[in-house]
Amino acid sequence: MPDPKDVAIGILGASGALAGLLLVFGGLIFAQAASFPASTDDKVTERYEKAGKLAILPFWGFLATTLMSVLWLVFPNHCLFVSTVILFCLLVVGTGIYGTVMSLRYL
Repeated sequence: MPDPKDVAIGILGASGALAGLLLVFGGLIFAQAASFPASTDDKVTERYEKAGKLAILPFWGFLATTLMSVLWLVFPNHCLFVSTVILFCLLVVGTGIYGTVMSLRYL
C-alpha cells in the first residue's frame, strides 16, 4: 500500500501538469476557430469556440484537485484524501474522453 503522502504529492504534480495541458489544448481549438476565413459560417466557428470553452471545466477541476492536495498535505484528513483521489480519477477519465472527442471532431 503506497503512503498517502506520496499519493497526495503525485496527484499534486499531475493535477498541475494536466491543468496546464488542458489550457494549451483549449487554446489550440480556439486558434483553429480563429484560423478560418472570414467567409466561414458563424455556426462553424461557434462550434469550435464552444469546444474550446469546454476545456475550462476540467481545467478548474484540476486546479481544485491541486488545491485539495495541498490542503491535505497541510491538514491531513481521511475524507479530504479520499475526495481528492476520487476527483482526480474522475477528471483523468473525463479529460481522456474530452481529448479524444475533441481531437477526432475538431482537429
